[in-house]
Amino acid sequence: MVSSSLPFNQSTISPFNCSSTREKPYNRRSDPRGLKKQNASLETSFWNIGTRVGVIPYLFEFFEVYYCHPVEEEIVNTDPSATPLIYPQAMLFNVFKEDGRVYHTEPKKPLGLFGKGEAGAIALAYEQGWDLLINDFRPLVHAQGLGIRCISVPHFVVMLYESERISKEATLGYLNRLTPVTSPALLTKARAVVEKLAKQEGGKGR
Repeated sequence: MVSSSLPFNQSTISPFNCSSTREKPYNRRSDPRGLKKQNASLETSFWNIGTRVGVIPYLFEFFEVYYCHPVEEEIVNTDPSATPLIYPQAMLFNVFKEDGRVYHTEPKKPLGLFGKGEAGAIALAYEQGWDLLINDFRPLVHAQGLGIRCISVPHFVVMLYESERISKEATLGYLNRLTPVTSPALLTKARAVVEKLAKQEGGKGR
């Protein structure tokens, strides 16, 4: 596994990283198609916010995505009596599920904290030693305390920029669109990393 060039301090718990001794983020810039995807447990907030800003289709180049039943229930409304509407995040989830791009598995023992989706997703990541795709701040920080490597939507946007999938302008645009629905702590860190990466590239802007 190639270590990442992302300037995340792995020695402290922060919104962008954790003190886990598990595999670190990898640098895809040198060989974008030659590295193994990471397994990741999906939590509802990542999918819903990622759908809103439009980054979900990029996800499957980097991760093998697994979900537990409570997460699916939170994303996809299965109760017609509640509402006949089908929301974009539900439609997109069903499309990728039918295409075989997301995989179902259950944790042995869900966490006894937070909502059912968060509890299941965190437990699954912990039990399997996988990454956790999550955007809600409090459960994210809790998961990091368990040694789980957490990928928020801002973090993933930075991964896309670092791997040269999107430009700096597009990156900052995504981060701006996340402002109403994402913790300022996550966004502040993401913007700082983007600026650092841009300086390392000699101010090219990419």
